[in-house]
Amino acid sequence: MDEKTMVNDVLNSVKASLTTYQRVISETENIRIKANNTTNA
Repeated sequence: MDEKTMVNDVLNSVKASLTTYQRVISETENIRIKANNTTNA
């Protein structure tokens, strides 16, 4: 495997991890917002 392929694999892995992390943060914030709306209602 050449260096370019290895670098692309690493970058793709990092991108996938960041995408997952972003989704989890978004879901957590949505839950928090919903909880606040329920509490404040």
